[in-house]
Amino acid sequence: MYNLIIINELLKFFKQIKSLKINTIRHLLRINYKNVNKSTIFSSFFVAFSMRFLILISVIGFQSCLNWTPSEEKVVARVGNVYLYASDVNNEITSFSDTNDSLLKTRNFIDTWAKSQLLVQLAETNLADKKIQSLEKLINQYRLELYTNSYIQSVVNSTLESEISNQEIDSFIMKNDGVFKLNAPLFQTRYIHLPPDNVDQREIQRSFERFNSFDQHFLDSLSFQYYNFNLADSLWLNKRELLSEVSFLNTDNADKYLKKSQLFRVEDSLGVYLFYVNDLLEKGETAPRIILEATIKNIIRNQRKLKFKKEFEKDLIQDAIKSKTYEIY
Repeated sequence: MYNLIIINELLKFFKQIKSLKINTIRHLLRINYKNVNKSTIFSSFFVAFSMRFLILISVIGFQSCLNWTPSEEKVVARVGNVYLYASDVNNEITSFSDTNDSLLKTRNFIDTWAKSQLLVQLAETNLADKKIQSLEKLINQYRLELYTNSYIQSVVNSTLESEISNQEIDSFIMKNDGVFKLNAPLFQTRYIHLPPDNVDQREIQRSFERFNSFDQHFLDSLSFQYYNFNLADSLWLNKRELLSEVSFLNTDNADKYLKKSQLFRVEDSLGVYLFYVNDLLEKGETAPRIILEATIKNIIRNQRKLKFKKEFEKDLIQDAIKSKTYEIY
């Protein structure tokens, strides 16, 4: 339909050009021939031609607007002059459990989108111009920061070495020794809670005290006999964690049993307890490396990133000046 209208208009236009040319020449011949020259004829014809041409372009443009659609793609919703397409919905909602779930998620997404668009349009209409300008400034600034940070992060990830050596960690601890002091004691312990009538108590206690590799395997093989146990004596626990884990310990007797390199056997109506403190660190001592390692690695990585970012931005400016990509006038 639209193509037929354009073709018809073009045919009319060319017919009108021919008629216009003839009528213009006839009109000019009626007046005093001495005052007529080729320039006059051409100028008159050009003006008339231009007017006709502009009218045709306007008609075609108006017809294009009437036949314009937002997109060839399927439109699922509209708020004002903003359209939501099927692909927008499909990109956001990728999984459904069933048909009802699909319909519900789709409708919720469309309603949420509509609410957002309505609020934005109301804000643009009702907020003061000064406020809108302030918001646009913030939006532009946020956009710049997103692009900048994302790009620098990608460069950092592809350039900086992610591995941090033990020497770097140890060196960092030595340089910052005063920062990593303990606020409370830490303990490495092992512990077994046995039923009172357990027949293997003697062998279990012997292996628990000696605790070589064979003993560790032996104790682990009998773990089904224990009420509770913890044989990982390389883990550091604070006093609160021990009171929660070891049932015979409490605030009144903790200082009695939390002593390094001593085996304690405690019996009560609930069973037999074997308890041993492998190592301890007092309040004010430097925290153990294994606890600090993850934190220190993050600190070193962040320091690397900050240093790299500063050097990268400096080199960026210098390279742009040299290549004349960046100039100050």
